[in-house]
Amino acid sequence: MGFADLPVDYDQSIYELDSDHRALPDGLEGSGIYIQGHNRSDDLFMYLKQQVDGLQPSVVYTVSASVDLATNVPLASFGIGGSPGSSVYVKAGASTVEPVAATGSNNHLRMNIDKGNQSQGGSAMQVIGDVANPDVIDNEYRIKKLDSGPQFLSVETDSDGRAWLIVGTDSGFEGLTRIYYDQISFTLTLTA
Repeated sequence: MGFADLPVDYDQSIYELDSDHRALPDGLEGSGIYIQGHNRSDDLFMYLKQQVDGLQPSVVYTVSASVDLATNVPLASFGIGGSPGSSVYVKAGASTVEPVAATGSNNHLRMNIDKGNQSQGGSAMQVIGDVANPDVIDNEYRIKKLDSGPQFLSVETDSDGRAWLIVGTDSGFEGLTRIYYDQISFTLTLTA
């Protein structure tokens, strides 16, 4: 779990960054990965990553992803700088190198992979949806299912047959975002 697109010396008391494994909110069963952040930088990126191995070395795989997340943001909601739902973009992707936030321009933490910016995807990550959920009523959390569709990007494995998978939110909403990842699934298919 990590955070990017914020100052290296960010003030935790105003960014309110938090993440851990916890029970899903009332009305939902099971547990998931909780992540939150207050987008004071107008561009907060919050992400999860996992390395996979056992793949064929140095070959290209096509990648698809599906994500089930618990969100309490209804459709057509308004907020500071953008919508707390439709301006918080969910992205999924894959990379040969480990995705990390490192000191970049303007003394901000930036990702070392091309994730794109907010509603735009990049070579390593693509937008698969947002956190607005038409099933939310009265601020209760509900599961939203997102799917990239087949072959939405590709990744080349390293010489040991490994690759990194990543999901995250790229926010244009200048407020507090709280979500739970309930299920994350990637399919890697060897390119013909």
